Amino acid sequence: MFNTGNDLFCTLGPKEFYKTVGYKELAFIYGSTVKPYQVTTNWINRLRYQMQNGTPNRTLQNNAEKEGSELTNHIIEKSKTILKDNGFAENGEFQGNNTFHANDNVVTISNERILKFAGEMPNEYNIEEMLNNPVQYEEPDKTVQISIDDVVVKKQNEKRENPESNGKSKKKRLSDTVTHIKKDGRSYTIVGYNTMQVLSFLIAFIFHNKLDGNRMQFFTDGHKVLNEAILKRFSWYKNMGIILDWYHLVKKCKELLSMGMKGRVLRNQLLREIMPLLWHGLTDRAINYLTEIPTKNIRNQEKIDKLISYFEKNRGSIPCYAIRKRLGLCNSSAIGEKMNDLLVSKRQKNNGMSWSKKGSIALASITAIKRNKESKNWFEKKELEFKLAA
Repeated sequence: MFNTGNDLFCTLGPKEFYKTVGYKELAFIYGSTVKPYQVTTNWINRLRYQMQNGTPNRTLQNNAEKEGSELTNHIIEKSKTILKDNGFAENGEFQGNNTFHANDNVVTISNERILKFAGEMPNEYNIEEMLNNPVQYEEPDKTVQISIDDVVVKKQNEKRENPESNGKSKKKRLSDTVTHIKKDGRSYTIVGYNTMQVLSFLIAFIFHNKLDGNRMQFFTDGHKVLNEAILKRFSWYKNMGIILDWYHLVKKCKELLSMGMKGRVLRNQLLREIMPLLWHGLTDRAINYLTEIPTKNIRNQEKIDKLISYFEKNRGSIPCYAIRKRLGLCNSSAIGEKMNDLLVSKRQKNNGMSWSKKGSIALASITAIKRNKESKNWFEKKELEFKLAA
């Protein structure tokens, strides 16, 4: 009888790995990226009729970490080469000819079309005030949509917990950064150790795909550190902007007003007043409304002030969502949240799971090439095309 376990695969010791493309497709693409390592090894060993002396669970995990590390290192080196060829120094500063990139060459939707849709807004809102909103209406055909966010998973303890702690030790977390790039119906997903690393990958990707010259429209959750990182790394590129995701704006309002107002009734009444203002891009009116709340209705003035500060800091990222929706423009970073789920959360946030930083990013990187349709190219050639995929 033909034994695939012995005839096609040699016996492995600890931390050794198979080099066949077929094995990697089974182990990573159809296995480890969607199922726990233990389940995957049982499945692989059953397929290979090698239930005894088959691939150990730990060996598969080491294989995945090694493969993911090679992937990340490849993207790092590829990005360094692309950035160097396009005028970037090792510290990330752009030192090339910035005559073109320094100009705000944004192509917007025509004023006639914007006025047409603005005129269809309810009469209770001032059209001129809505049109004075600082966020521009980008032309979709000349825009690259970018959603970027961190995703948090439980961190693996480096050593066993002390039994005397009675389970009171602080939960440790680690995060991976995921970004989704979309242009003309094609997309690509990049994952990295942190925001600054992923932004370097992103800039390299933009040049590699000849996307510079388009509007770079970022969609974020409004996190201060993230927005500042984007503005810093893209300070050389003026044709870009950040839009605060509507869902996160609503969430922030609900959270701070719940802590700031005296009771649910007052909170909900206030939400009914300010959310339509924000939806129509009337940030100043929303701020004024908050400053005029009667003191007797406020439980915690600090939370109200924090919300006002949040509006002021994100003023340039809060658009007229109503007009954008009528124009068919994106108002949400939902696709970024979905990528977080597909690349990390769905596999790594199950009950009882904890991860090392290396293990988490490795598995997320392998899942990314699966989604980007780059797995076959990577396993066969150890090379990524690093281009938008259908």
